[in-house]
Amino acid sequence: MSSTSESGFESCIGKGTKVSGKLFFKAPARIEGEVDGEITGDEIVIENGAVVTARISAKRVSIAGNVSGEIVARERIELLPTARVRCSISTPSLALADGAKFDGDCKMPRERAAA
Repeated sequence: MSSTSESGFESCIGKGTKVSGKLFFKAPARIEGEVDGEITGDEIVIENGAVVTARISAKRVSIAGNVSGEIVARERIELLPTARVRCSISTPSLALADGAKFDGDCKMPRERAAA
């Protein structure tokens, strides 16, 4: 996820923007501002400097900013070196970079067996 170029994002909540409520993204989304509420999507990237207080449900989540709440990722969660996360996490794959801060609970359910 961290190799995704900025041009690969169709949706972005920019710096200086504050959003409250339920957000649903069909395309990869980048969050640089502030979000309070619920976020649902396929690929969610929370940039350094972003402040998110939300329940996040996605296939993949990459975090470099500040997040509190709950995160459920069907494939993977990646905490980058500048990440500051205070929440419960549920994902089959979790990557924590050196320097990332995580305070919360983590559940790692087994991935579903291939049919």
